[in-house]
Amino acid sequence: MIKLPWYLIVLHLCLPIGGTGAAASNLRPLHYNLSLLTEVEPLKLSGNFSGEVVIRLRVWRETRTIILSCNGLQVGENVLLVRRNTGGRVTVRKMWQARSVHQLGIVFNSMLWLGEEYTLVVPFSGQLSRASGYFVGGYMDSRHHQQWIAVTQLAPNLANTVFPCFENRTFLAPFILNLAHPRGTNAVSNMRVLKTSDHEKDDYIWTTFQQTPAMSVQKLAFSINRFTNRTSAEIPKGPALTTWLRPKIADQGDYAISITSQIIVFFISLFGKPYPAMKIDQLVLPDTAYQSHEHLGLVSYPEAAFLYSAQRSTTRAKQQVASHVAHEFAHHWLSDLENAALYWLHNGLSDYVSGFAVDNVEPAWRFHELSMVRQALGVLVKDSKGSAQPMSLAYASMSSDTQANQKSALLFRMLHSLIGTQAFVNALRLYLQRSHKGSSFHQAFLWHTLQEESDNQMSLRQDIKVSQLMDSWTMQPGYPLIRVVRNYDTNEVTVSQERFLRNPGKLMQKRQQCWWVPLTFATAGIDSFVSTLPSEWLTCQGRQSASPLILNEVAQPDKWVVFNLRLATPCRVTYDERNWQLIGNALSGPNASSIDRFTRAQLISDVLNLAGAGVVTYDLALNFLRHLRNEDEFIVWQAADKYLEWLHRTLRQTTIISTFKGFMKDLMQTKFDELFKRDGPAAENGNITELMVIVLQLSCRTDLESCAEFALKEFASLTLETNRIPVDLSETIYCTAIQFGTEADWTLLRRLYTRSNVSEERRILLSAMACSRENWALEKLLNLAFAGRYMPKNDVLLIFSAVAQNPLGYNLAKKYLVDNIKAIIKLYGSNTNELAQLVTVLMKEVTTEEELNALRMFMRTDLQNLPGFETAFRRILELGEDNIAWHTRQYHNLLAAVCNITGSIEPQCIY
Repeated sequence: MIKLPWYLIVLHLCLPIGGTGAAASNLRPLHYNLSLLTEVEPLKLSGNFSGEVVIRLRVWRETRTIILSCNGLQVGENVLLVRRNTGGRVTVRKMWQARSVHQLGIVFNSMLWLGEEYTLVVPFSGQLSRASGYFVGGYMDSRHHQQWIAVTQLAPNLANTVFPCFENRTFLAPFILNLAHPRGTNAVSNMRVLKTSDHEKDDYIWTTFQQTPAMSVQKLAFSINRFTNRTSAEIPKGPALTTWLRPKIADQGDYAISITSQIIVFFISLFGKPYPAMKIDQLVLPDTAYQSHEHLGLVSYPEAAFLYSAQRSTTRAKQQVASHVAHEFAHHWLSDLENAALYWLHNGLSDYVSGFAVDNVEPAWRFHELSMVRQALGVLVKDSKGSAQPMSLAYASMSSDTQANQKSALLFRMLHSLIGTQAFVNALRLYLQRSHKGSSFHQAFLWHTLQEESDNQMSLRQDIKVSQLMDSWTMQPGYPLIRVVRNYDTNEVTVSQERFLRNPGKLMQKRQQCWWVPLTFATAGIDSFVSTLPSEWLTCQGRQSASPLILNEVAQPDKWVVFNLRLATPCRVTYDERNWQLIGNALSGPNASSIDRFTRAQLISDVLNLAGAGVVTYDLALNFLRHLRNEDEFIVWQAADKYLEWLHRTLRQTTIISTFKGFMKDLMQTKFDELFKRDGPAAENGNITELMVIVLQLSCRTDLESCAEFALKEFASLTLETNRIPVDLSETIYCTAIQFGTEADWTLLRRLYTRSNVSEERRILLSAMACSRENWALEKLLNLAFAGRYMPKNDVLLIFSAVAQNPLGYNLAKKYLVDNIKAIIKLYGSNTNELAQLVTVLMKEVTTEEELNALRMFMRTDLQNLPGFETAFRRILELGEDNIAWHTRQYHNLLAAVCNITGSIEPQCIY
């Protein structure tokens, strides 16, 4: 018998699943029949719905009270309960609603008998809202007429905002869905249409769908729209595939539609199981309050995640479309397991295996490992915060936790590299087979299955257990900093671990943290980076502090050594000063590529972030940046760019900014000339294209004169009819031209934006217009963003972010948000997550206590009534606190390093 981890036992006891508490265990739903009428006011993009839900249920414990989950709904008085075996009606004594805990209680005059089945009929009505599970979005059609789409998103905990139900995720029941909708609109749901019939309103019809398999209420999904549909060719042994999207942009769905069938076939083979439904409808949404979501038979995407134009979309956009589609379908096999406690694990596993599907359809990209390294660079930054939570806590709020999902994917990558592909795939298939047989499963069950297959293949050392290894990473926050200290006299290497924090001044937990860490390393002359099988392990015995590991004869005293090859484990590594210097010498020499590109990316990311935390000096970090002059791999540049973007933003209001830009100009000039001082900026392969994108961004951001000249020259050829600017470079070229350009240039981009129907191109144009140095232009953009209900909220966030990141636009953006917050809350329908994103944009720019206090007061005064805002409030504040802590502890260290390395005689460097 597999032992359940103590942590999950505590959570299970403390957190009722579904929110209806112990009373819900008295009853079980057996079947739902939901009828819903949707009425929309197109001009206001608002509306309401009404209907009734018929629930067949069985009594497990005698009671007089039925408690349903109900949030923000108006419940009618004509509630009916009928005993099925006699047909007798049970009269209602009273009803009550506990709005704070989202419960509807119905008390009856008679006892409900043990084992009996009853039919409960509950009429209800509600409002369409972005803060609920049923909302309305808008768009303009090809004739510039306003159109609307109504769509649901009931997961993770919003089913009770659409109809009264038992929201406990372990309660599975089939559904029959009946939708009343205007004639001329389409109704789409999990299942195929069974029939249509007339409605009592002449301009409405009823659409009834086939019965679903037994599922939780969060799996139900439906939409009413005026989209066109594309039917894909038959998939062998696969589901029928139909894609619904706006007619105006339907051709931009061709790429995603073409690869969807290939991805489904790949996963059928990988998982060894057929797709769990007979049909799939893909719904491509012009405006949504949520990210993509997969349901049985229905997948929804934001347009930006699905559409691709070969002429006007970037290379990265195409990769993101393929990755997004693959992730959603990978999750179909896992989401059917119906375990909320493992959302983070199943999402992470879906994220990991989706990369293999992309490699299958686009092998030239070599996408999978590249995407995982990119993801690791981001996760290591976010997970270094003091407020980071264990991944196992991600389900406690029943919310989507992107950080937990992404970190989970990285851990599956680590585990896969340790046990091998055969054991990994066999364990995955076995896990799915056993889970579907009704086993009580949790993360320990998956670890047990992986251990079983690992033992069969003899993959892991006997004293290394999968459960110990993975629990050490999933059951505690953060990740380790690996310290490697060499004794050059005895040729010994001491390896130790501690938790890495970007702001080490924050209060740390009293107990020592440790992880099971596989150690891979290479040295000059013995530099095999192909294998990531560990040579040694850092172990972690319970609550005891981890003992250092002593290694002998790792490298000769004059040779470098690097640990964590190819960033196989999500951790940071630091070395003694001499080894850092040896690595630096290797990177500046002719054989720098003997250290593989992913390890070089980790080295540059580590040294910059370690300097920010005070672990190494900024002198060391800035000297490492100089090695980029000879670097041709874009992933290494990208690792540096992530940190340099933050550094540029946090320094731009300081006296050191001009000196820092001087350092960066000296760094960028050689590489810029190499890439752009030739016959045209055309690129032949993906690596060069992405390298050019990053180098151009960095060069223009640091005001390199030749970059501005290049951008202005390219922009000069742009007209409404002709655009020869390479799309991958267009964002930086547009931004730089607008920064130094005229009102006519800004107006040209505005007209191009109005004409474009390509979401990626529109995003680029909006972002570039916010680079203006003119207040009138920035104010115009803010008004454009918030004035109309038909602007997609992703574009609203893009405009607001771009204006706030403009040195001249931060105060404008803050003032606009503060002055118009009531109207903005109404525009967003009190959606806490979307409103928190706007405040987060401002908090990222905070560098002083005065700015922090102003935003803190604003949130306390104007946002405190938003549902669940307290959690978001703490997370947002930490961003500002960490920025201020860096300025307090590290700013002068960076100042000294920049002055020293540039030899500047500016006043800030002398005094």
